[in-house]
Amino acid sequence: MIKSCPLFLFFALSLVQSVLVGQGEWELEHAGNGVKVFVRAEANDDMSVRVETTAAVSAESVLAVLDDAPSYPAWVHRCEAAYRIPGGTDNNYLYYSHIDLPFPFQDKEVVARIDQSWSDGTLTRTILAEPDALPPNKGKDRLTTYEAEWKITPQPDGRVFITCTCRTEAGAGLPNWVRKEILTGGPAKTMENLVERLEGVARK
Repeated sequence: MIKSCPLFLFFALSLVQSVLVGQGEWELEHAGNGVKVFVRAEANDDMSVRVETTAAVSAESVLAVLDDAPSYPAWVHRCEAAYRIPGGTDNNYLYYSHIDLPFPFQDKEVVARIDQSWSDGTLTRTILAEPDALPPNKGKDRLTTYEAEWKITPQPDGRVFITCTCRTEAGAGLPNWVRKEILTGGPAKTMENLVERLEGVARK
């Protein structure tokens, strides 16, 4: 039924250096429908994922969709629910997302801080897990490692280049087929859904 919250989510302050400096080289795992997905193994059984695409919209339009957490289930793969936690500012706030996993695996949840800024027309949006900011929910596995960075960069042809780099423990301990679906198929579907949502809105 459902789809996963910013794993692409996605799904604060500055991106923790471990996202940018990995244990190995990026490997192209998927290319299709205008989306590329790269993966990289990290320490502690974590994985980093980088997703790239373009869209015929403005950076401001992308920000509006990314800031609309309650809409995540409509386009973020495996996202059961998401919401902004009261408090903070428009550019620095906490959010919650519930990641639905297939039975018999335990669902995941993320509590993280979003911090975003503009420079020369480029939007940078960083996300860092704050697992203790909310009490955990019974029956869900609260992720303690979730670090991500979105960059939305205007292009000369009027499009924007969208990249999302994420490091997560979400696949740790899961069978390879579930791990691959979460860390490769999910991000690809999420980005495809995002572009469709953005360009569909732009055409209205």
